[in-house]
Amino acid sequence: MKRIKQWILPYRQALPALLLYQLLTSVVTSLWMLGFSQLCGLLIRGTGRVALSSGDFLFLFTTWQGYVIILLAILTLFFLVGMDINALVILCGRILGGEKPNVLFCIKEGFLSLRRFLNPRGLVIVLYLSLLSPILGFGVSISLTQNLYIPKFITSVIYSKPLYLIGVGVVFAALIFLGVIFMFILHGTLLDQMSLKESGRNSVRLIRKNLKDFIKNIILFFVLYFLVIVIVVALFFLIVFVKSFIPLSESANLPVSMAITLVAAFLILFILAFFLPFYLLKLTMLYKRYQSAGGWEYQKKKNRKSPLVIAVAIGAVLAIVGITSFVTIFGETLFPNDNNTVYIAHRAGGSEAPENTAAGVDAAYRFGASGSEIDIQRTSDGYYVVNHDANFKRTAGVDKKPSEMTLAQVKELRVDGEPVPTLEEMLEACRGRVTLYVELKGETADEQMAEDAVRIIKEYQMEDEAVLISLKYNLIDYIETNYPEMETGYLAFASFGDTASLNCDSLALEEETATDDMILSIHEKGKKIFVWTVNDYDDLYTFLNSDADGIITDNIAGAKQVTAVLKSRALLDRAFDGVLSFLFGR
Repeated sequence: MKRIKQWILPYRQALPALLLYQLLTSVVTSLWMLGFSQLCGLLIRGTGRVALSSGDFLFLFTTWQGYVIILLAILTLFFLVGMDINALVILCGRILGGEKPNVLFCIKEGFLSLRRFLNPRGLVIVLYLSLLSPILGFGVSISLTQNLYIPKFITSVIYSKPLYLIGVGVVFAALIFLGVIFMFILHGTLLDQMSLKESGRNSVRLIRKNLKDFIKNIILFFVLYFLVIVIVVALFFLIVFVKSFIPLSESANLPVSMAITLVAAFLILFILAFFLPFYLLKLTMLYKRYQSAGGWEYQKKKNRKSPLVIAVAIGAVLAIVGITSFVTIFGETLFPNDNNTVYIAHRAGGSEAPENTAAGVDAAYRFGASGSEIDIQRTSDGYYVVNHDANFKRTAGVDKKPSEMTLAQVKELRVDGEPVPTLEEMLEACRGRVTLYVELKGETADEQMAEDAVRIIKEYQMEDEAVLISLKYNLIDYIETNYPEMETGYLAFASFGDTASLNCDSLALEEETATDDMILSIHEKGKKIFVWTVNDYDDLYTFLNSDADGIITDNIAGAKQVTAVLKSRALLDRAFDGVLSFLFGR
């Protein structure tokens, strides 16, 4: 027990200063990001656009506004490294050095330290911390990009090809190795005033000399931190279990259950919020010990009550009481049982049928999907066939593009025994059953394809049963401008700016982009929003329980099951989902 107290002591005594740091830097970085987004918005509008998105980003490299946006983005990454990481390292150094932890001074020093990073080495460090570290899931990262990850539609390709998977694994291992050996490069630069080059060499020396001890301490830190979260969750379930044996009236069950849940949620939020500060505090302790050849030990300081910690604790209690009371009184109004989010089968029938075939439409209809999403490409003789990849090798075993084949040749192919359909055949299969979402795909996706797709849909008189979608914003803009009577949808896996004002009837966003705020802003413009490609059970539950109009999924059987679960929830379950979504976000 004494050893545990000694291990916890530095974190407990550093808590007031770290809490103040968190609050102040949150305000500063929020103001910076507000100014950054407003300025970039002005620059984007200066090019005649309303947003920067994955399907319309080349103007960044062809206009002066684009180059200014790139420069502002790099400056923002530098600024956030200074605020989120450098200032924290300096603060940890002062705390452990026995100095008075002047938080404002450390924040100022963190900002001023950026001038030492205005060189090629500094740029590499900033880009690693900002972009690579969150993707690798290793080390420290800034608040803006801490949730950055490789989109699932890319990882699905990587996982499907062993050579890709091995290659990515080797690259990740190399980057993580570099992250380990240069782990103390910031500490040497910020705490001991070394140059980046000198600090890098010093970091390699320290890690090489103390590698076993370093790995042991870092693993122990992660295990214990994870264990704290597990204990909180276990206590929550234990209390819920005990509560189940206590007879409570229906009116009392909701507030008691909600209060218990909120206490656990607030504790977990607190623990997660302090992961980075505590992690950097641990790294700083190791750096000081290694730098002094083991001669440094943390010196206990006089305990002082912190008004800020007390105020935050009181605020959390008041918030729990307030939220519990509000939910108890207005629960039915706040969390109605009226979930209307639909699901659309990806590539015709998801995983329930051969992809992009008429059999997929049958599966989508059978599993209750509201629509089928397909991909069309043009043949060499001008017909439109349904296929996702650049060629038919994966699906039909023929290494040829649709544009290299005639319709007759394509019709000889089979996808798991099913013929490759034309756009016309898919329209007929969907008529009166499900909406057909037609993605203009591949190298033949051009204005001619847009014109032909509109013509074919009109010939079949299915304007109300088909939606034209694409990753290429210029095509969606073309259709919406010239054929406003047609339903259009823009597919994007990243967007910045006034996304809701893009020229389309609906937006289909990748999971990470589809935040509650984004969904709200799109609905305020009178447009629909869909989320793609949602397959895992937890993700299905999250987005089918959101205000999104629909999701695109391969797992239509799972989506049907989740939809049934959501429609059968009691008020208590709906309230839990709503409050936890508000606290933890997506």
